[in-house]
This record gives sequence, C-alpha cells and structure tokens, in this order.
Amino acid sequence: MQKPALNMVFGAQYFRPPFPDKSCWARDMANMRGLGFNTIKLWAVWNAIEYRQGVCDFADLDALLDLAHGYGLRAVINIIPEGAPYWTRTGNEDAHYRTASGQPVVYGGPANLPTAGWPGLCMDKPQVEALVTGFVEAVAAHVAAHPAMLALDVWNEPHLEPMFDYRDDMLCYCPHSLSRFRAWLQEKYGALEALNRAWFRTYTDWEQVDAPPRIGTWADMMDWRLFWLDNMRRWMRARVQAARRGAPGLLIQSHVAYSGYVGTNGNGGLANELGDEFLLARETDVFGLTCFPKWLMRADPFFNHQINNEIVAAAARDKPFYQVELQGGGGKAGLLGGEVPTARDVRLWNWGHVAAGGKGVTYWQYAPEPAGVESPGFGLTGFQGENTERSREAGACARALNHPALAAARPVPCANAVYLSRTNSVWFYSAERRERLYAQAIHGLYQAAFLQGIPMGFAHQDYVDTLYADGVRALFLPMPMVLSQAEMDALAGFIRQGGTVVSEAFPGLYGQGGTLDAQGRALASLFGLNHVEVQGLAEGAKIAARNADETAFVGSLYRHVAAPLPGTEVKAVFDDGAPAWTERSMGAGKGVWLGAFVALEYAARGHACTQRLLGRYLHRGGYTPWQWVSVSSATQGSPRLAPYVRLLQTDAQYLVVAVNPLEEHAQITVQPREPWGGEVTLRYALAPGQCTWQAYDK
Repeated sequence: MQKPALNMVFGAQYFRPPFPDKSCWARDMANMRGLGFNTIKLWAVWNAIEYRQGVCDFADLDALLDLAHGYGLRAVINIIPEGAPYWTRTGNEDAHYRTASGQPVVYGGPANLPTAGWPGLCMDKPQVEALVTGFVEAVAAHVAAHPAMLALDVWNEPHLEPMFDYRDDMLCYCPHSLSRFRAWLQEKYGALEALNRAWFRTYTDWEQVDAPPRIGTWADMMDWRLFWLDNMRRWMRARVQAARRGAPGLLIQSHVAYSGYVGTNGNGGLANELGDEFLLARETDVFGLTCFPKWLMRADPFFNHQINNEIVAAAARDKPFYQVELQGGGGKAGLLGGEVPTARDVRLWNWGHVAAGGKGVTYWQYAPEPAGVESPGFGLTGFQGENTERSREAGACARALNHPALAAARPVPCANAVYLSRTNSVWFYSAERRERLYAQAIHGLYQAAFLQGIPMGFAHQDYVDTLYADGVRALFLPMPMVLSQAEMDALAGFIRQGGTVVSEAFPGLYGQGGTLDAQGRALASLFGLNHVEVQGLAEGAKIAARNADETAFVGSLYRHVAAPLPGTEVKAVFDDGAPAWTERSMGAGKGVWLGAFVALEYAARGHACTQRLLGRYLHRGGYTPWQWVSVSSATQGSPRLAPYVRLLQTDAQYLVVAVNPLEEHAQITVQPREPWGGEVTLRYALAPGQCTWQAYDK
C-alpha cells in the first residue's frame, strides 16, 4: 500500500485529553487553516481511551479527525502508552520501573499528562509489551482508513520514561529488565568465562550476574548502558511493528526530546536518559525533534537549536525529518512560565530548521495549557484562541516555506563533520557521569565552524566505514577516549582515501570495553606518535601550544605527552618543548593530533587562536560544490551567533538557504566551484533577522 508523502508539515499539537474543550475545536481549526497550517497533532492516551479493559472509546479522536478533514488539515496521532490505565497495575506489580535501590516508580501525574498513569510499566515484561503493542495496534487500526490521517507517532520523545524525573538515579532494575540484561550479555559474550575476563569477575553461574547498582567499575556500567540503548531500540521496533500491522498505509514516526549526544544546553544525556537517535531513527519512516529554545536552550537558543537540528538530520540520514515540537509560547521555567518567544524567534527557528534539511514545524502547542504544572505555558495563541505575533509569524513561515522545491530537497553532504561515538559517550558517563565534558567538546568543534559561517555536519561511529563515500573530507574527533580496532581501521582507510582526521588528546586511550590500551595503537597508527604520559593540570589551569609565530591553541584539563615517530611533523610545542600539534601524511590524507582538550576550552572561552587552527583543517566551502564561504560578522560570546547558510539539492537544482540571527546587517558570500545560473559568486545581504532561500539549476 502506497504511504502518503510527508511534503512540508506546518501546524501545531492541539489535543491532549481532556484539553482543549470541544467547544473550541471548530474555531481553532478554522484559524489554523487561515494561518496556512496544513497539519494538526493529536494525542491518543491509553488511559483516556481504554479506561475499561478491552473497551476502547475513540469518540473524541473520531470527532477531531472528522473536523480536521473538513478544514483540510492532515493529522498526526501521537500514541501515548505512558499514560497507562489503572487496571494494568493488577497482576503487574513486578513490572513497575525500579531504581537501583529497589524503589518502584508507581503511577502518578507528571507535568505533561493530565490523565496520569505515568510512567506506565516496563516493557521488558512480555505481558506488558503485549498490552502496550496491543493498544498501539488498536489505535492504528481504528484510524488507518480516515482520510485526514498522515502519520502515527508511536513514541513521544523516546527515552527510559521516568528518567527525566530521576536523573540522579538509574533505571530499570525490575526482574524482567535484569533477565533481559543477562540474555543480552550471553548473546554478546557467549561463555561466562568471556564475561568474567571482560568484567574482571569470578562468576560461576549466569544467575550471579547483576546490573551495576552505582557508578564504579567501567566495564559493567558500559555494558549496562549499552544494553539499555539497544533495549530502547527493541521497544521502538515493537511499537513500530504494531503500528504497521494496524495501519500499513500510514507513515510511522517518532521524535526525540533532543540529541542524546549534546542535550539541550550541552549537558549530554545519552547514557542517562537513554535516547539514541542514531539507533531509534532506523526503525521509523520519519524522524523528528523537539526543541524549546527559549526554555530549555535559553542560554544560547539559536546555536543549541541548530546543533540539535543538524545531529538529528544526520541520524535520520535518507529519511525525512521535521520539527515535531517547537516552542510556541512561554515555557515553564518558573511558577507562571518563562520568556515568551518573539515573532523574530519563530522566524529564525523555522528557517534554521529548514536550512538544516527539515520538512517543517509543528508547535508545542496551539493553545496555552489550562491546568497542571505546564499551565499557562506554551500557547502559540492567547487564552481565548486569539492570534499573537507568534502565531501570525508561524503562519507567514508556513506560507513562505511550504514550497515543492523545499519539500523535494535533501541536504547536500557536508564535507566537514564532528565524529559522534556512542561508546565514547557511554564511557564518559561511566567515568563518574562526566558526559557533559564530551557534549561540550562536540559543541566546541561545531562552534569553531559555526562562528566562521562554514557548514559543519556530523558523522556517527555506526557509519565510520562509509565516511569518504558519504562526502566527508575533514573529520574532527572530540575527546576520543574510546576507539575500537574496527574504528581505527576505518579511520585509517578514510585518511588514505584523502580525508583529514583532526583529533584531540588521548585518541583510543581505552578500548571499547573501557580497558586501557597500553600499546597506544590509535595514536601510533593514525597519528605517528608513541604515548608517553597523561598529565593532569591544576584546577582552572590552561595550557598553550606555540609555534614560531604565535600561540597555536589553548587547552585545559590534561596534557597528553607523546613522542613523534619518523615521518611525523611537529607543528607546535608546549613550553617545555614537548610536541603539542603534529601532522602525519598517510596515503592521500593526513592525521592531525592536538595534545590537550582544545574543543572543550574553546567552547567555554572562544580563543581566537584555536579557531584559526581548527579553521586550517576545515573544508572552507563546507560542501564539495563550494570552494569557500565567508560571513561578515559573528558574536563570539553569549549568545553565539553568526550568519547561517546551508546547501540543499533536488535532482535538478541546488537550493541555498540563508539566515541572519544577528542584530546587525550581515553579508554572506559563497564561491561555488562552477558558476550557477550564470553567477560566479553568490552574495546574500541580510537585514537583522532576515531569512531567504534561492534555487539554482545544476
């Protein structure tokens, strides 16, 4: 059965039972259509539909779908098993999520679920999985043939559900999850003796194996977190399969709350909240993202919004992705909410998303919340459904960006990429929950290109074998403490093909199991260096590298002492003459090593010398069809801002999307490798807050 095309999505989340009152429905949908919206998102909450076991009440959903169809709106149904009916507790007391100390997480009402029943039950119990997937399939089957339907969102912001409220704890230690974990370990290691070697244990029976209850040793904790990331993908697959059984003709989607690798403000969260977009996106037809830039990203809203957009776009790869939730009104930073977005904010966020390859925006949410912790936040409109400057600008963006060329376009592969590693992120979590360091290093490398107006993308370890074929030419490794032998081999192949790999200190200091690599294989094979010593710096101290002309970079936390092998060129040294920056040619490419944590320090303080150094290795055009790109100005401090330009393509055209988030006029200049449309150089002069796009025939 042919599934509907996604095209460009513009609309809002509207119904989360029991709100809003049905007396508003027709009025609000008429206004949505008048604004230029084409999509409405509706929640199907389990305990609001199947409050009596085996009996589903779809009356509200049916009425909403009929109205949406009448107003020409497509519908996305967000299926919410996390609001479990209270009858599910009977006989499933063993399937409540459990903390490491054994505390069950019983049903209650969270900030975002008025009908309560949160967080539901752990799907590692087979009977619970059957109940959850049965509800997903029932909803899918009921709405499958409705003419308003576009897609089913089978998991709202997938993560281990209670973790947003239990960030200082770990979950889930229920007997069913522990049983699944042992089975996962048996599949990974085969024999118990192999597990004992990896974990340094003396188990004599698989039943003796428990999940680590606290941060301590690394090997067991890394496996515990990697198991859960795999388990989340298994849960996603079960939901997707249920939806496809019920509605084989509909698109199936999901959307993450943020990139697990960087989090909302560069705090990370992959191994804590356990949502890995690079695993989860593989299971769906469409993938998406939530962003609340002036609430959860308020320290640096445009920058944080864009880095999340670009990472989730990389996770989606060839699948369409869109902004499934974008902040519509004041968030809930305090008693009555936080800062309210302006029309300018709405415009910049919309255009920035589309520039990153996104297929449109639905807002969280249309109307202000009438009750509960989130009241009166998030409304795109006013209390009485009246339009605001935000809703009017949202409509203007929908009309400007709902274009066939943008709907058909896909991102041109970026020649610059930050390398993202699941095992590296998990290692930082296992090392006393230091994942923020890794997230900030990712921020720093992206920032170095962002502030120069040079496009920077992301490449994931899952696709390390195809880096060069995927268009990457310059690859940057943030804090690469963990590298497997397979990654080392793939990176060496990438360099030989003509790629440049730029690494911070201690590449591959540990193997994928979290054990020290005394041989220093990555350092020698990729960068032509022998490891000498790890040297910690005094708290707050910085370390500078210098060459004959100037300071080359400033780093922090640690210094990596290494000795060059024959053929390795020392480009800069530390004060004692030890190598600080080296280059080594291999095949058609090169490996570049920096002997400190440079990106972390740059993210915090923006040293100009570090930006220049990293700029040496950036592909100056950002894309292979571009020779170079330059912007007139940038803001180095907070917030980090610079003119933003990205390249999309259809089979017949290139599309350039340009955004100016600055409070001043900006100039963007692009030099293509060959003239487009008869032009040799592309120039875009943008007023403050102005955005534009332009198509050129190939």
